[in-house]
Formats: sequence, C-alpha cells, structure tokens
Amino acid sequence: MPDISYFSVILRFLHILAAITAVGGTIFAAFVVLPATETIPDAARPHFHEGVRRRASKLVMMAIAFLLLSGFYNYVVNEIPAHKGQQAYHMLMGVKILLAFVVFFLASALTGRSSAFAKLREKRKRWMRLQILASLGVVLVGSFLRAM
Repeated sequence: MPDISYFSVILRFLHILAAITAVGGTIFAAFVVLPATETIPDAARPHFHEGVRRRASKLVMMAIAFLLLSGFYNYVVNEIPAHKGQQAYHMLMGVKILLAFVVFFLASALTGRSSAFAKLREKRKRWMRLQILASLGVVLVGSFLRAM
C-alpha cells in the first residue's frame, strides 16, 4: 500500500467540496433563482435579493477562506515537490490561481454589502455568468494539472 497522507487527502476532499458548493451555488443562483425572481413583484425583489445576499455571503466567505487555505497547503506541501522542474505545471497553476482570484472577487462583490460594487450587483446576471465561466476555467485547468 502506498504511503498516504490522510491529512492531505482530507484537505483535498474538503477543498473540492468547498469548490462544488461555491460553483454549484452560483450556477443554481444564476439559472434558477434569478429567473424565478422575475415572478416576484418589483417592490419585493430588493428585499428578496438582500435576504439571499445576506445568507450567501457567509457561505461564500467561508468557501473562499477554506479554498485559499487548503489550496495553499496542497500546493506547497504536495504539488511543488511532486512537480519540481516542470515549468508547464507551475505556469498552469499560476493561471488557475489567477482565475480563482477572479472568481473570489466576483463572488465577494456580488454577495458583499459594499456600495462600491452596487453597480455589479445591479447587473448580477451578467457578472454571475462571468463568474461561472471563470469557475469552469479553474476546473478545466485543474483537470489538466491533475493529468500532468
């Protein structure tokens, strides 16, 4: 039986679970919740969106924090030693990290309270779709990395 770091396996599992929760939640919100809000009277929509934002923001912040911590640990402890000298691997990892920061920014802006990002929240459908595309990019690059 190979030498397995159970801590690393658990962290990878939880990292993937946090990503599934965040990305799945965004897809559900963009393609189910937002279209459904069109049936809510105009006067009630801001109240509904605020309730969803308030609940989602806690989940988003926890997912981002955990993805950052577990991703950093996994990269430093497991991936750097395993892929020493593989420039293509580390370049793709850089692309994945940059895409993840785009996802984190959009998720934070869309679920946050800052008035600086109110314009983004007004066009949340557009920005959520960009967030989904960036998330899919993270998963795609991650798939290439796993195959290397």
